[in-house]
Amino acid sequence: MTPESVIRLKLLRSAPLDSWIALSPDESRIVAVGQTYAEVSELSDAAGETDPLILKTPTEWEPISLTAR
Repeated sequence: MTPESVIRLKLLRSAPLDSWIALSPDESRIVAVGQTYAEVSELSDAAGETDPLILKTPTEWEPISLTAR
């Protein structure tokens, strides 16, 4: 995994489960969390983020396995 992928994975795993989240355009931080897309969109606008990545987190994280290359 690239260093950026590791950072993104840790960030996503730190987000609340079963929620909508908005990430900064560079995907380095969570800028808003809410229960609906509309709520997160409003919160990210209020935080000054004009182009966030908005996504829904899963209800639970599935374990992953990584193979060394």
